[in-house]
Order: sequence, then structure tokens, then C-alpha cells
Amino acid sequence: MPNYAVHPSLFDTKMSESLKNKSRAGRPINANPEVQREKILRAALAEFSVKGFSGASVRTIAQEASIAHGLIRHYFQSKDELFRCAADFLFGQVLSVLQQAATAEFSADPIKRLQNQIRSFVHMSAKLPYMAPFLVQAGLNGGESFIYVVEKYVKPLQELSLAPFREAVAQGLLVDLEPDFIFLIATHAASAPFANSAVRHAVVGDYSTDPVKIDRYADTLINVLMHGCLKKTPG
Repeated sequence: MPNYAVHPSLFDTKMSESLKNKSRAGRPINANPEVQREKILRAALAEFSVKGFSGASVRTIAQEASIAHGLIRHYFQSKDELFRCAADFLFGQVLSVLQQAATAEFSADPIKRLQNQIRSFVHMSAKLPYMAPFLVQAGLNGGESFIYVVEKYVKPLQELSLAPFREAVAQGLLVDLEPDFIFLIATHAASAPFANSAVRHAVVGDYSTDPVKIDRYADTLINVLMHGCLKKTPG
């Protein structure tokens, strides 16, 4: 299994200096609830991605979010609820991006739609490097938290992603390979370089914030997949 070790610095977000300051006990005066809630969710994603559900500490999440420990209960009634809301926050973005890719102007062409989805997933993986380690840790932990993520997000994402592949196979454009294997190969190849920052730095340097280089990686992945999947014209 790949080692998706992600340094906590990957989860930093650009915030104003006032939001970076440690909060006093209790809810700060004039605090923006939506900003506070998002800070908690981002800190929770970092913690769950590194330590999994069982090992994650709500106290550490509060420290990373720069809020009082007791304030988390104001937004989330339990650790389970915090995990599910963090999953919703993360995979809601992924699902939204792939849905947009599926309804682009060339949506009638399954090959172009498939390529667009792969490219979108690569860029999303660069933007959300904790996506893969979050899933890995959830799988290692198992239980209700993992079932929640799989049933609500992984399975729907799988069906959405494979729809253009199945259409292209039905039209005789692609080789009839195992769809579920294609899904695993494409998603792992798209997300692994951004999740494993140490290996990426060692092999190609840091390109996780350069959209041109990210697009080049997407091009390479698409070309490799298409080379293996496209039906060859006789002669």
C-alpha cells in the first residue's frame, strides 16, 4: 500500500493574521461562524488524514484551528459528526468538480468527457492533497466512518467517473477492459504524487502549485491511459 505521508504544512490555508491568532476560551466576540467552522474542518481533515479516526485528537484539531477546545462542541456534537462533516466538506468539492467536468460543452463525446474528468481529478488532487491519505486512513480504521465515506462518496464518484468509459466501450471506441480496475488505476495515479510529497520532491521537485506543470502531468496520465484503452485502427 502506498505511503501517503503528508506533512501538516500541506493543510495550511491563507488566512488573515487575526484568524491565525489563538482564540481565548469561549467563543470570540464577533467571530464569523462560517470561517470558524471551515477552520475546524480543515484542521480535522489534516488530523484524520495523518492519524485516522481512532488516533485523531479533538484537542489537537482545536489547537490547529486556533480555537478553544470546548468550542468544537458548539459546531459538532461528537467526533463522529466532525468526521462526517469533514468528509462532506472534502468530497463535496470533488463531486462538484467532476460533475462540472461531466457536463462540459463536449459532454456528448465520451472520450473527451473521460479525458476532462481525469484532468479535473488531477487538478483537484493537487488542490486537496489530503484526499488520498484521508481515504487510506479511513480504510485502515474501517467501521462506520469508512462505510459512510464509501457509500456516500466513493461509490457515486466511481459511477460518475466510469460513465463515459462505459459509453465509449459501448460505441466501440475503447477496449472493453475491467471498468473498476480503470477507476482504481486512474484515481490512484492522479492523486498519489500530490499525497506523497516526499517522493514527489525527490523524483520531480515540487510542482503542486504550478497549474502548467499539473496540466502536463494530467496530459501524461491521459496519454498513458488512452494508449492502453483506445481501440487500434486495423492497418
